[in-house]
Amino acid sequence: MCLRRLVLVVIVLLAAAASWSESRPTSLSEARAAVEANMRSAEGKAYDERFGKEFFEKYKGTIRQCKLSTGTDPENFWTLAKLAADGKVQEVLLYPDTKIGACERQTLLKDRFSTPPRDAYWVSVYLKFK
Repeated sequence: MCLRRLVLVVIVLLAAAASWSESRPTSLSEARAAVEANMRSAEGKAYDERFGKEFFEKYKGTIRQCKLSTGTDPENFWTLAKLAADGKVQEVLLYPDTKIGACERQTLLKDRFSTPPRDAYWVSVYLKFK
């Protein structure tokens, strides 16, 4: 009887740990490492090029609007996004975290891009203002 309880407790703890690791936010270093790993393959480089074009087509107006609405001098920043298998944006990290980036993040989290090579696929875009 005691062994059954122990096994049950271990199963519950493993399930909880798996659930927690899926729901916790990704660290910036983990996201950057994933982007770098993706860029090491021809498939990753091709998707990065397609994503970059798609991003700028979709977001040049949003970035302009965010720039106007924040009323601040724009700072350059990285946008890192985790995409689901269907291209839906699951998570967005910014470095550094800027007002324009925070504005962009809200729209980005509601968006979908072309299908990435796999689920939980990290991409990044550097936004440089003149």
